Amino acid sequence: MLQEFYVSMINMNSYSINAFKNATKPVNPRKLSIYYYNDTHGNSDLMAGIVNGAKQFKKQSLEKDSVSFVLSAGDNYSGADIKKNNFIVNLMQNIMGVDLSAVGNHEIDGGIKGLADVAKNKKVQFVATNVILPQNTSTEGVIKKSVIKEQKGVKYGFVGAMPIDFMTCTKEENLKDLTVMDFNQTIEALQNEINNLRAQGINKIVLLSHSGYEKDKEYAKNLDGVDIIVGGHTHTVVDGTKEGENIVRSKSGEPVLIVQAGENGKYYGTIEAEFDEDGVLKAVENVLTESTNKNKSPILEYIKEENLGKSPKVGVISEIEPLAKNRRIATCAWTNAVADSMRSELNTQIALINAANIRKVPQAGILTERDIQESAPMKNKLMKTKITQKQLTEAIKAALKRTFENKDGVPGILIASGLTYKADDKGNLLELNFVENDGKKTPIDINNPSEDVTYTLAYDNFVAKKDGEYPELYPQFETEQLDYDKDTTMINYLKKLPDKENLKFIDDKRIEIQKTSQQMPQGNNNRSFLDLTSPKAS
Repeated sequence: MLQEFYVSMINMNSYSINAFKNATKPVNPRKLSIYYYNDTHGNSDLMAGIVNGAKQFKKQSLEKDSVSFVLSAGDNYSGADIKKNNFIVNLMQNIMGVDLSAVGNHEIDGGIKGLADVAKNKKVQFVATNVILPQNTSTEGVIKKSVIKEQKGVKYGFVGAMPIDFMTCTKEENLKDLTVMDFNQTIEALQNEINNLRAQGINKIVLLSHSGYEKDKEYAKNLDGVDIIVGGHTHTVVDGTKEGENIVRSKSGEPVLIVQAGENGKYYGTIEAEFDEDGVLKAVENVLTESTNKNKSPILEYIKEENLGKSPKVGVISEIEPLAKNRRIATCAWTNAVADSMRSELNTQIALINAANIRKVPQAGILTERDIQESAPMKNKLMKTKITQKQLTEAIKAALKRTFENKDGVPGILIASGLTYKADDKGNLLELNFVENDGKKTPIDINNPSEDVTYTLAYDNFVAKKDGEYPELYPQFETEQLDYDKDTTMINYLKKLPDKENLKFIDDKRIEIQKTSQQMPQGNNNRSFLDLTSPKAS
């Protein structure tokens, strides 16, 4: 029954796309509909909402006979598992009908060859204008500088931007495969490509950007000719339209719409845009819809098992707290347990995880190895070393400051095992304690931490990068590097628990963030259709 349903989904999608392309009814060449999403990170069991949303969007576009595109702003998957990533791109192509995608940092988790392996022979095209690729290799052409799409006799141009902080948010081994331009170079490359498109008579241009919300605003102000920026990377929730916020004026004063839809399939967005005869945005509506999927989709689970095989059972979750809306600025019971597994399995006094590393929390019910692997998909390498009390304190302080000073919470606080700490949401560390295996707490003087006291530490090689997001954690002592990541320690750790058939993951308040008047932005709720023919903003 499920297999028949799966086949009918594919057949219906193929019929819809073909009929959409072959429709001959008159269409307003100045109107455009876009369905968008970003940063799903391969969490297919959280994608049911956006999958259904895309299918419904395609159906409505067919009925209205409108010009429409389904777009992703990148980070469609995480990690270098080619089989899993191929499954995700097939889902995008065969079920969702995705036309184009930005290239996020996680598209390169397996190097440029990893992207080439999943993108070959696919209809989904990947676009990034600000990247320098190796020449004359099998990967040449896998990333397009720009793409032209024609519907109803009208041509639309698409350019792309990879994250300019790519060097700090990827593994070191991926840096040899390609070079991402800096901001000024990116602006120059994008403008040149936009000018090439405009020289061909294309005056409706979309930038697929995996650069972050604030960076997208800078792109809009420094470019001329882009109409819409569909963004990702910072997981920002950008609802509605607001002049001066996500309606930004270009170098020549023309309006540019900027959108982004959070992460992990929590939201998807739709844009209704109308242009004047010169291809300038005349009116626009941007609506985010919250995904309704709260449980695993049996259809997607069936498809996943058909493609990837059945995953071994680890235990049963009876109770589990969800991931916070912004996982970078809040603790998480599941992440705490993962840190505990690292500390236990590697036999260290302390374990640290950057909060952003855990991409999803499993749902209640049967817990499989794949559920755990998908929660930590990056497949970094765990490390064992020593850390001084001073280095540890400085790292936690710096992570807090950078996280809460950034509107989107980048790079994220440090989640710990073997420690408790309190801080405020302005990034000030208020209290820090070392916790021994028997639960005994020893306060650490956060104003005068010792350089002589050391602890054994488990963490991964991403947070240990010298030029990465947590440079204070670069090892100062001899380090043992292991050949596996924290998903392995979590699987082994849980299998040993006597209550693995009744697992509960409840926050133990080891990390407390005290609220002040500062609030992290959550986007706006202005869903009205915005008329852009009013006088231009100064």
